[in-house]
Amino acid sequence: MRSLLLPVILLLAVAGLFAAKKVISPLTSASNEQIDIVATISLSEDEVAQKLGADPGKGIVLLEVRLTPKTDTPVQVSPDDFILLAHDDGERSKPFEPSEIAGQGALVVSNSADGTKVKSTRGTIGMGGIIGGGGGASPGNSKAVTLNSKMNPKSAGNDKLLQALEAKQFPEKESIQPVEGYLYFPLDGKHKLKNLAVLYRGPAGRLNLEFQH
Repeated sequence: MRSLLLPVILLLAVAGLFAAKKVISPLTSASNEQIDIVATISLSEDEVAQKLGADPGKGIVLLEVRLTPKTDTPVQVSPDDFILLAHDDGERSKPFEPSEIAGQGALVVSNSADGTKVKSTRGTIGMGGIIGGGGGASPGNSKAVTLNSKMNPKSAGNDKLLQALEAKQFPEKESIQPVEGYLYFPLDGKHKLKNLAVLYRGPAGRLNLEFQH
């Protein structure tokens, strides 16, 4: 009897190991009673350039988002509803506007702790660009970093890139229909996909979209 049960026990143990193994995927989703969100992230410069049809340069992560309202009540959506979180160092960033990446007179935002520079045209960090960082974080916890900014008069802009970014950007609108588009996040340093998450903090609630499920 024991000899018959042993293969069954081993099979169940192996199945349990596979069931417990987490999957890391660039595709993630989350939902509540009001909305469904599906998002796909592109981390490499080549992949981002291929999707856009123009190269925005290093340090730009592209997030393809589809938000679907689930009721007959219109939902107000905006790029600013989304935050990119790096769990490993606590870095949080809001998406850039196209003009912040390819427009004229971009600001250079530097981290005074390590000299890292990120492009932005806004004087207030948090409206677009890095808004936090530090030694590890959860979706509800981040540490502030000290940032300085100055105008870069040599930034002449890139019209082709600007048009590509604007044409595919996730819109700001009120809708009862699915809304989709691209979000352009700054990401400082090297991060593994499993350590990244997208946070939705909008009128339809709070959702965390993890890339390790």
